[in-house]
Amino acid sequence: MSTFGAKLLNQDMSIARYFCRFNSMQVEQAFTQSKLEQDKKTAQFLACITAIMIMLVTYSDKMIIQPSFWPGIALFSRTISVAVCVITALGVCYIRTPQQLSQAVAAFMTFLFFSMQFMVFTFERHYVLHMFFDVIILITMYFSTLLSLKNATLIGVSYSAFAITVIYFNKDVSSHTFYMVGLAHVSANFAGVVMSSHEHLMRRQLFVRNTQLSQLADEMKRQAFKDALTQLPNRRAFDNNYEGYQKLIKQQNKTKHVCVVLADIDYFKRVNDTHGHEMGDTVLKHFSTFLTNSLRSADDVYRFGGEEFVIVLPLCSLKDATALINGMIARLNAEEFKLGSCSLSIQASFGLTIMREEQQKSVISRADLALYQAKEGGRNQLVIKI
Repeated sequence: MSTFGAKLLNQDMSIARYFCRFNSMQVEQAFTQSKLEQDKKTAQFLACITAIMIMLVTYSDKMIIQPSFWPGIALFSRTISVAVCVITALGVCYIRTPQQLSQAVAAFMTFLFFSMQFMVFTFERHYVLHMFFDVIILITMYFSTLLSLKNATLIGVSYSAFAITVIYFNKDVSSHTFYMVGLAHVSANFAGVVMSSHEHLMRRQLFVRNTQLSQLADEMKRQAFKDALTQLPNRRAFDNNYEGYQKLIKQQNKTKHVCVVLADIDYFKRVNDTHGHEMGDTVLKHFSTFLTNSLRSADDVYRFGGEEFVIVLPLCSLKDATALINGMIARLNAEEFKLGSCSLSIQASFGLTIMREEQQKSVISRADLALYQAKEGGRNQLVIKI
């Protein structure tokens, strides 16, 4: 299962639409983490674009900046702004968590807004067209969703209030112009909140759908590699894992091997014919549980079909594998399987071989031949064929 799909299994993925965030903090953290790399690229892009825009605007600054601020103070402030943009773009590469990115973006936006208002302070007292840059920056901040809706709104409204205050006390403009500037800021924040909330919700809804699809695909994959009756991995799962077993062979030595055992319930057809297929299914489930409980934690067991099972014992000596299987045979002979008033004795034959660097059909064929010899030799026993 994918990282986030597994982490969010059975979690509450409902969205608080008013706050534009998940109700579950764990889901919200998983969502922000999932888009961290994309957000970092967005932040870098915006920082670079801002630096370029500042440099381009500088060429026309002389026409609108008060003579007392040109060129020394104006160019020095622009240099600092460009340097901060470049440092931010480079520094984002070292950010590792969404919280760090959010703090960095908030700090950068705060610096940018103060820098913009210092520029406004240096402009001619009748010049207010800079408000278009304010609107563009506000809309971009909201739409990028780099900040939560709450934090973006707080920064945006605070900036607009500060910008309007600067114009009121520092500019010689008519009441109509001042009204239009205020209206532009109000409209920018309103439109920004609407777009930002829509974008936040849409991204979270898409995240929910992708997560659900990922979980569904993983569940379908698990079912495809699982036997429906016994819940053991099936032959397809063995085929899928065979390459991994081949890699383990390179770790084996003269005493440790990858042992493969083919197991078959003796006289299973007689159980079906005498007691019915329902009893046969119950016997299969009981036998699969018995195998699983009898093996080491590193061992694997697969249902190949019918009453046949494959056991893989990674990095196990032939002596230990023999003792393990013989112990299983002894326990099967010592206990009876009871279902209601019915009592059955379950026995099984086993064929053991050692896996080499070979094709899958070769090792299964060798284990099957050993199993056949166990059946021919009287059943209820282990035969080894190297």
